[in-house]
Amino acid sequence: MKRSGSRLERLARFFQPRRQDPAEVRARRLLDPRRFAAAQALVSAYYGVQLFFAVGSLYSWSEYLAVSTLAPRWPVFWLRFVDLQVGVPLLLAFYLLVGLAAVPFCGYRWVRILAFVSALELHAFKFSFGSINHGDHLGVLLAFVLIFLPRGWRRLDAPKAVRAATLTVFAGCQGMILLIYSMSGMWKAGGLIEQLLKGETSYLAPSGLARQVAAKLLGAEGTSLLGPWLIEHAWIGWPLMIATLYVEFFSLWVVSRPSLHFAWGFGLILFHVSTYLTMGIGFVQNSLWLCLFLVFSPFRLPDLEWRRVLRDLPLFRW
Repeated sequence: MKRSGSRLERLARFFQPRRQDPAEVRARRLLDPRRFAAAQALVSAYYGVQLFFAVGSLYSWSEYLAVSTLAPRWPVFWLRFVDLQVGVPLLLAFYLLVGLAAVPFCGYRWVRILAFVSALELHAFKFSFGSINHGDHLGVLLAFVLIFLPRGWRRLDAPKAVRAATLTVFAGCQGMILLIYSMSGMWKAGGLIEQLLKGETSYLAPSGLARQVAAKLLGAEGTSLLGPWLIEHAWIGWPLMIATLYVEFFSLWVVSRPSLHFAWGFGLILFHVSTYLTMGIGFVQNSLWLCLFLVFSPFRLPDLEWRRVLRDLPLFRW
């Protein structure tokens, strides 16, 4: 037990800033009414965005209602035992009605549980036709984390304990987002090591990104706005690929460093914009969640110095 405890302590120290603010300063941030009000607004905006997607799904209803066969994923296993002409309309109506209810009533935990279940069901149904689009997963994971918001989190006069718990859950949402991107960066790093061991051209080679773009466009038999241009100017992709691997790999590092929330959130949004322009791969939902939970982070420091930002960067010590 001592060994496992010491390992966890070393891991925690790795993610902690080298120069932390005093404990009383960090405690005040968790109780700050302005940060609490910002978190309230951002969480409410999350459910507003989910309603937008629920209403947007209406445009696909005619296609979904015409389904006669599918291979249900485990969250919608029950569709195997009911008539699809009954089950599919019920599922779609459930998603829409819960989306409508969550906007005014997200202060109730049972509504947030239904919001998570409805999103999980809808996306499991969408992915029951073969391929899975992982660009939709993050919104479902955030809905799960938000279930744990404390009772009374929407009250303007919430007591200190509720404010602290609300901001802690909000930080949990940030951690979930950044964990996903760190996992993506680790996967890329593992692929890089494998390529080097096999003597193949790696992601970080000067032509690595251009090769990846070319392979994607050829495989999809499609095109993109900047893909052909990047292939012709392969050297431009080199620093972009290095920056992408750096930002993704160290994303989880940013959770405990509010000075980096804006920069990392905006940087990851730019990453998604660039992947669409070069490969035609869009992550609209992820960009929205990055904007809400990181770019507009309630933990951002009001008077931020560039030296503080540089000092908090992974691998940098200023």
